[in-house]
This record gives sequence, C-alpha cells and structure tokens, in this order.
Amino acid sequence: MEAQYHLDKSYLSAPLDFYGIRLCQIGRLYCRPGAVVPTHVHLNWLELTVVTDGRGSVITNGVSCPVGRGDIYLSLPCDAHQIVSDSEAPLKYDFFSFFSEREEQRREQERIVAEYLSPTRRVFRDDRIRALIGDAIAEFGRDGLYTHELLSAIFTQILVYLFRDLSGEAPAPQSHTVMPAEALCYRLMNYIDTHVYSMKGLGELGEVMGYSYGYLSTLFKKTTGETLAGYYHEKRLETARLLLLEQRLSITEIAEALGYASVYVFSRAFAAKFGRSPRHYRKEAGEA
Repeated sequence: MEAQYHLDKSYLSAPLDFYGIRLCQIGRLYCRPGAVVPTHVHLNWLELTVVTDGRGSVITNGVSCPVGRGDIYLSLPCDAHQIVSDSEAPLKYDFFSFFSEREEQRREQERIVAEYLSPTRRVFRDDRIRALIGDAIAEFGRDGLYTHELLSAIFTQILVYLFRDLSGEAPAPQSHTVMPAEALCYRLMNYIDTHVYSMKGLGELGEVMGYSYGYLSTLFKKTTGETLAGYYHEKRLETARLLLLEQRLSITEIAEALGYASVYVFSRAFAAKFGRSPRHYRKEAGEA
C-alpha cells in the first residue's frame, strides 16, 4: 500500500467507550497515485470514508463504486473492503469506524444495515459530517482538557446526522407480501453476509424473514441449488480466511468472532475446506 497515515488511531480489539458510542478506528490517509489499500474485513462496526480530495474507487464485496471529493462512503459490518486511488488525482480521505450500544441508535444501525445492503447505494454527502470527523481528528492530536466529553458530543452529532441522511430511502414494507423466490433468496444471502458474526443459528432466518425455516430451506435449495447451511458454512470460512490474511486477530479470536464452538471445531472445518490448518495457512501467506 502506497499511502501515508497522518493519523491512525486503532482500537479494534478494545473499542473506546464514549458514553455508549464505541470508537473502533479513526484517522486520515493520503494515497499516492494509483495506490491500493488492501482488502480488509470489517467486524461489527460501521465505517464512514470521507473523501477530502482526489478520486478513486471503493470496492466492497467485489462491487466497485467510484468516489470523489466530498463523497462519504458507508461501509457495513462484515464487508470485505478495498480502496483504489486514481493515478492522476490521488485520494485523500478521513475514516471513522464505530458502533453504538445505545438502544435507539443500535436500532437505527440495524435499519441501515437492512436497507443499504447494495454497495452502490452507500455514497452520500454531508458537509457537517465531514467537518465533524475533521474536528475529531484534530482533537485526537490535542488530547487536552475535556477531550473525552468533546469527542462524545462530536460522535453523537455524527451519528444523528448519519441517521437523518439515510432515513428517507427505506423500501416499502414486505412483511405481508409474497416475494418472488429469487428476491427472497437474495435477502437470505445478504442477511447471512451482513450478520455472519452475530448469527446464533440458521433458525433466526425464519424469524427475520417471516417464514418458517423449513420453507426457507426448501425454497433456497430449489432456487439456488445449494443449502442454506452450506451457504452459511462457506461464508464463515471465507470470512475466516480473509481475517487470517489480515494478521490482526488471533486464531482463537477469529473462531470466537465467527461463533465456532471451539478453536478445534474451527480448525477442523477450515482444514477440510482449504487443505491446511488456520495456523499453517497464515504462516504460508506470511511467507509468500
């Protein structure tokens, strides 16, 4: 990656608490022409990428979206995320990764995840958010009196503006509508994709979609040719593979984040899929 961090505060393993708003990462990055920020996997946070200058593309789960000065790109939990800078107008951007434990804000986060699954719908503009994230970055450089209180107020404002900005494009309710099979299967796959860290079991799909799990399982198999259990299994392992390449979480932490009963169960499933243990896979990737 050919880029220079002007600030990179990372608290991914222990997010900082600002009165219920958890800060995972905040910073400022200037890219060189044509630079690539490698693919990285998000856990349970949302992230705002605020383009302050230049042009480029944000690639999320394989879908590329162009961005330019003034754009804000929203990333969701479980995204596999890459950024490519333009060769003539290199990107400069601020980033802010967070999640909220406040009940009302948590519900808003869940709404956004449900309504903005498509990576091409994630770009919006708000000069207030841009300025507030800039203020927060400046405050991290000072670390002065009442810094925690000031940052808490700034983060609260950012979330309020974000929720307002994304409140007017909700799709029509479909809880009482018979959906085409393909559309329902797409929703099932996207729910698994964006809840791979939080799902307690496949049975919750029935509660979320408003159908019995047996019906969903049969429909999914008939429509896609694979089972829901198989799709979930493959998604977890592919996410684990990307996390291993990042070298950020331990193997035990990856197993726990993806809901495996134990490291042994995770290692056995990973080896069956990729032909080597997670430890050996990570070691080989590091030596390549």
